[in-house]
Amino acid sequence: MRNVIPTAKAIIKDNLSNKTTIFFILVFPLFLAIVFAFGFAGMNHVTQVVATNNEQLAKYLNSTQLFIGIICNNEKEAILHNYIYVNVQNNSLFNVTYPKDSKYLIPSLEAILTEYSTHDSAKVTTTQLPGFTYVDYILSGMIGVIALSNGVFGVTGVGAGYYRDKLVERLAASPLKSYEWVISLMLYEIIITFISIVPVLLLGVVLNFIPIIGILFVIFLIIGTLMFSGLGAIIFGLTPKDKLFIANIAANVVTLPLIFLSNAFFYVSSFPSFIEILINYQPVSVLNDIIRQVAVYQQLPQLWEIIYIIIFTVLSVFLGGKLLKLREID
Repeated sequence: MRNVIPTAKAIIKDNLSNKTTIFFILVFPLFLAIVFAFGFAGMNHVTQVVATNNEQLAKYLNSTQLFIGIICNNEKEAILHNYIYVNVQNNSLFNVTYPKDSKYLIPSLEAILTEYSTHDSAKVTTTQLPGFTYVDYILSGMIGVIALSNGVFGVTGVGAGYYRDKLVERLAASPLKSYEWVISLMLYEIIITFISIVPVLLLGVVLNFIPIIGILFVIFLIIGTLMFSGLGAIIFGLTPKDKLFIANIAANVVTLPLIFLSNAFFYVSSFPSFIEILINYQPVSVLNDIIRQVAVYQQLPQLWEIIYIIIFTVLSVFLGGKLLKLREID
């Protein structure tokens, strides 16, 4: 393990002196955030989602064509996705919790709830929560995208460059072990991920989005970066070293769907219903949900999310460490 830190420092120094690397670390994430924050604001969904604990009400809301009704027994999860939440009691008491951006829809929803109720004494109570804007949603979603792109493209890019420049041959002739090489690469990815989020967070300050950067945020960002670095190591480890272009192709094939078929840039309700489950439970979406809970809502992630991301990280890092080798025999 004594070779890990010196090797990581060398990788960091080598790559941060490259202008192309600096562009992809600092400028590209910021550019992507600006494009989606300003280019797609207001286009995310045409119909407001209303989550409720009552199946019949969800069906009724769907028939109105004004709202999309979904079943959800977890108010916390609904608010996390910026949905309106309706808790129904005895079909006569409707407790409505809504994000501030949906305030203009509440009178229409109240009228629909009153019409739906079979009780003359139906009562609707409303509670407004801060919620977040689409810009907030994009900027917080960019955190997961940065962890993914740095993790996968970082490992495959650095690995390919070192093979192309024959630096791997020099490393293989040194006492450096394969696992030390993999750990060094992952430490480098963690460092550049923290560097990459700085411009996005500064943009957030300008746009009045100030996430809470606490210890949980740091921990889960590190775990997320390790998870995707492991994925990058798996891809590069499986790539024939005489055909390094395959690693770049595979990285794109894996990464781009994970970015754009996730909750990073669009609400899950914006996608066709038949792929919503896939989008909800793929790793980028789960990581973004965790980041939004700890950095936006100051809440603990759900237990299943923590277990999911830890298992995924352990598996990807373990397999990546086994597959990415400096030499044929260690």
